[in-house]
Parts: sequence; structure tokens; C-alpha cells
Amino acid sequence: MARRASAGQPDMIRGSVVTHRRKCGKRGCRCAGGETLHEATVLSYSEAGRTRLLTLPAAEIAAVRAATERYRAALSAVEAQGEAGRAALIARLADPATGGAGR
Repeated sequence: MARRASAGQPDMIRGSVVTHRRKCGKRGCRCAGGETLHEATVLSYSEAGRTRLLTLPAAEIAAVRAATERYRAALSAVEAQGEAGRAALIARLADPATGGAGR
């Protein structure tokens, strides 16, 4: 795959760009009532079985979102190739003309 990302930006990133909403815990804050929560756009990803959040600066959001979409597209393509390969193997082994042993 040709590199489409800008300089310094990875071509693909595993994770999801999401809006994280939370209360800060301060009693006098606007979020204490639960109506207006603090929001941040983050990259959510799994590492060693734990969900990690990386806060994204506004200037990085579009590029990171595009990189995560490229990752998902590449993953889907690999999965489709794997499925096609398995189907071809099953068909070949089931065909007595090719010497397949059947199922």
C-alpha cells in the first residue's frame, strides 16, 4: 500500500477515534450535575488486555481518524483473502478429480 499519510503521521493506526465524555470529580464544576460533561476526542485502543485512551490535539484528529479507517479497510481485505483461501482449500480437498480426500 502506498503511503498516503503526511510526514510524521503513520499510514495506519489500530484503534478508534471517539469522543470521551466524563465528570472531573470537582464538586463545584459545571459537570457535577451530569448535564454538561467534559469532552475530549481520544484514540481508544487495546494494549495488553486493557483499554487505553490517548487524548488527541484538534490538529491531529482528522489524520488519526483517516489512519484508523485505513487500518480497518486493510484488515477487512486480509480477512476476505483468508476466507477466500479457506474456501478454495475446502473446494480443492472435496473435489475427487484433484485427489482430494473429501471431508
